[in-house]
Amino acid sequence: MKRWLLLAVLLCGTVRAAENRAGEILERLAAGFRAMKGYEVDFTVEAGEYRTAGSYAVEGQGYFLTLGDAEVFCDGTVRYEVDNARREVTIVGVDTASRNILNNPVKAFDFLDSEYDPELLSEAAGRAVVRLTPTAGNSSPAGVITVTVSTATMRPEVLDYDYDGERVRITIGRVASLGGPLRTFDRKRCEGYEFIDFR
Repeated sequence: MKRWLLLAVLLCGTVRAAENRAGEILERLAAGFRAMKGYEVDFTVEAGEYRTAGSYAVEGQGYFLTLGDAEVFCDGTVRYEVDNARREVTIVGVDTASRNILNNPVKAFDFLDSEYDPELLSEAAGRAVVRLTPTAGNSSPAGVITVTVSTATMRPEVLDYDYDGERVRITIGRVASLGGPLRTFDRKRCEGYEFIDFR
């Protein structure tokens, strides 16, 4: 009986240590982005046969994102999705709770105090893998998120989103301080485009 009790205590301690380490990694990851006044990130998106490169820049609550022919401008309140191939501009409100990098890059790596339970899956060879599972009652559509982090730089390397079996992988390339002013939406550049306002 004592042996089983000791084993249970040891397992409980190991689980707690892994949870603490997962939280520490996420905290240091978020702190690295918060420390920059503005930053730029290059990435690649893969979903099934689809693969394309993109980038985004963040300053405060605003961001500018490119993905293929599309551009997204956000001032923290309103999001302008510009489809240059279709010559359309879709205007929507901002989902400030989203942790999806394509939906709200401002909070893409800020999982602290969020509606996710972190779990350290592995840590070896300078990389840590943390799985974030939505807590009960979490209304976020992001599903389960797995983030791979370089423990040397505390920078993200890969984000895997699993939406009920539909998987999207984001591979992170360059992360750097913002090199100039953040691009903002300019209606004049979209003259002749169709504007669709869902606000």
